[in-house]
Amino acid sequence: MAYRTRYNPNFGEIGAHVSQRWPEKKIIGLKGKQTHTLGLALSGGGYRSAIFNYGILRGLFEIGVIGKIDYLSAVSGGSWVSMPFSTSNDLRWFFDDIPTHPNLIEEGFEALLPNPARVLQEAALSRKNANYISNIYGRLLAKTFLREHGQQSRYLPLADKTMVKDKDRPFLIVNGTVNYRSPESFSVTQECFEMTKLYSGSRSLGYIHSKDLLASVKTIRIRDAIAISGAAVAVHLPALGGEVAGLGLSREVVNYAREVKSRANVSETDHLDVSDGGHYNNLGIESLINRGCGYIIVVDAEHDKEDKDATRSNQSYHGLKTLIKRHHINTALSEDVIGQLDEANKPLHVLDAPEGIPDILYIKLKSWDEFDRHAQGKPYNQPGFLQNLFNQGAFSFDPQFSTAKLDYDFAEHRNLSELGRFIVKEHKDTIVEFAGRSN
Repeated sequence: MAYRTRYNPNFGEIGAHVSQRWPEKKIIGLKGKQTHTLGLALSGGGYRSAIFNYGILRGLFEIGVIGKIDYLSAVSGGSWVSMPFSTSNDLRWFFDDIPTHPNLIEEGFEALLPNPARVLQEAALSRKNANYISNIYGRLLAKTFLREHGQQSRYLPLADKTMVKDKDRPFLIVNGTVNYRSPESFSVTQECFEMTKLYSGSRSLGYIHSKDLLASVKTIRIRDAIAISGAAVAVHLPALGGEVAGLGLSREVVNYAREVKSRANVSETDHLDVSDGGHYNNLGIESLINRGCGYIIVVDAEHDKEDKDATRSNQSYHGLKTLIKRHHINTALSEDVIGQLDEANKPLHVLDAPEGIPDILYIKLKSWDEFDRHAQGKPYNQPGFLQNLFNQGAFSFDPQFSTAKLDYDFAEHRNLSELGRFIVKEHKDTIVEFAGRSN
């Protein structure tokens, strides 16, 4: 694939024709959209984001909307569930649910988190290089989310033609953050780093075929993409030679941008530091704007404020506020609508925009009285069930717990995924109508 500075020179232009400028144009063209395309953005938010987004995807699958979505843009915890969703051989199996047993995502987390022996095992198997810590992390994520494909899944490249499915699913974009600096400055520049099965890169640095992007000496793999997107524990420091040094879960990739002859003020360093997509923006909207989506479903599962106010949703909207401050993306989202989104006990909002600006359907991970009443009767919320499993009898759904919490119990797992599904099913008519606009 030839290097290009950008595929969409008129950033912010919307319409189905914009997708024709991208390499996935044949894939998107099969959906037959004539005017506008539809994108789904699954935010970061760590552990709980993955579980909640699993429920959202299951609900969208059950109401028949998944096939109408053109693009799926995922960040961090959202990418942890988007990748297995996009690679699963059978979505009916992927969303299979037994009320008293873990589902695919819950089971993966429960197998991973309490097992330090597995961490030590992966540490012993990982090659000791600049990406050593990130490699361990990627192997663990593959073991958790790609286990449908067996041990081989940990070694498959992102460009593997047999893995990421397109026929009945949206085109997947996994978002990271590329950190670089110009030779004249020690200021670190951050930009959205997009990874797909066809190409990877950013708007300023250009794009390269994913089979040619190297992480150390290896072609970027599926596990590398989700590890990059979820590398929240990382810091970025200016280093000698024009480099940016990443510490923690950051990953080094070969600086493909050196070959972009038209680049402006880009370092000649050998490597680029890439990390969690949430370091740039945690909502995943920019990639959908870049591809001209006229309608966007946003799922916000970010970390809440710890204070509680029954009159508000208590959501921090950090990713949204970061997006608004950049002033380079025109959507229906603005400071004016945050008050509307912050309404208590209302998990879904439709934000209509003026002509030429994408409309937004915004879904929040928040407690909802209707769901609380629904979930109280579920078997996993009964005192006897919980006492038997965890020696705890209280109803366990509380959306205020931290995204960094690792000791979720079964009821918290199940209530998070059930909440996502419940929101979609209860708002089926609204979501189906919104998705239908893109036709």
